[in-house]
Amino acid sequence: MSEDVYFKLGVRLNENPVKMPLVESFFKLMREFYTEEQAALAIDFPKGEHSLQDLAAHFKRDEKELAEFLETMADGGLVFTTRTETGDYRYSLTPFFPGAVEFQLMRGVDTPKDRRIALIMTEFNETLESLMVAAVENPEVAKEMMPEGAARTITVESELPHGKEIYPYEKLSEIVNQENSFAASVCYCRHHGYLLDNPCQVEGVPQYSCLSFGKAADFVVDRKFGKKISKEECLKILEDAEKAGLIHNTNNFLGRTAFICNCCGCCCGFAKMLKNLNFKALLVVSNFGVVIDEETCSGCGDCLERCPMEALSLVDEVAAVNKEHCVGCGNCVSVCPAESLSMERRSDTKPPEFSEAFAGYEA
Repeated sequence: MSEDVYFKLGVRLNENPVKMPLVESFFKLMREFYTEEQAALAIDFPKGEHSLQDLAAHFKRDEKELAEFLETMADGGLVFTTRTETGDYRYSLTPFFPGAVEFQLMRGVDTPKDRRIALIMTEFNETLESLMVAAVENPEVAKEMMPEGAARTITVESELPHGKEIYPYEKLSEIVNQENSFAASVCYCRHHGYLLDNPCQVEGVPQYSCLSFGKAADFVVDRKFGKKISKEECLKILEDAEKAGLIHNTNNFLGRTAFICNCCGCCCGFAKMLKNLNFKALLVVSNFGVVIDEETCSGCGDCLERCPMEALSLVDEVAAVNKEHCVGCGNCVSVCPAESLSMERRSDTKPPEFSEAFAGYEA
């Protein structure tokens, strides 16, 4: 019974844009996240956002009893809630990724269950990486797993090319300024490393470096996955993240911002898969890439130490870039003492507009 219900749950969750392989380590995570009763309800959860009244009719359950059940799931990050103007909740099923998997560790707590989840996540990630090897060789497989990249990199704004047209979706300040609700949480990836006694190696990383916006921020605060912050506090976290050399990654659609992750090269799953497997379906790289003035480069190596993607090296005592690994974050430019590095436009890719296909990413 239990194996059957968790398999069906995996099928239901794979109706979201990002697909997960239905392997044993995935089912282990499902058993940690969901009780059998919660899994059974999730299997039959209708797509989209729904009122309690509609869900009670759909599931043929008492409204009060169902509300208590849904609240427990929402507190676990398994159901996503928004409030109407009258204060009533509307409910939707949280996708596995991005969504439920991150919520499990975003509170930054350390319990035996958290450590158990971290170990199983590592097992699942290892299985996922082995499957990604085949996906790298077969673009159609990669496209099936992830039709659109879940995130895209935003270049450090101060290092964007001067005197050139920069679109609003390429500027972090523009992205933040269009929002009016902000939250900050402990980074799921870095806390995962901490729980495995393999903490982040980067100095100066803000404790609360995972940022949420809009409906996602309201949910994070409401369910205590993080804390409410002001726009000024948000911008300060982003500034501190840049000082630490972290990569800004945000959701890959226009119209609203759900999250901005500030990622390091040692903990971030996006970064590690790009470095280890060159699997680009996960992440849409920035429209800008680094260029190096070989005439003025002193070969000091500061940029090599700064690059979270290990995309830079010294060739004949001059910096060189591996364009396959460069995501265009711009962190290397900010530490070059000779000002030999700069960012230049390498593409004009515009993120897709928000649609119902991306609705789950708000969770």
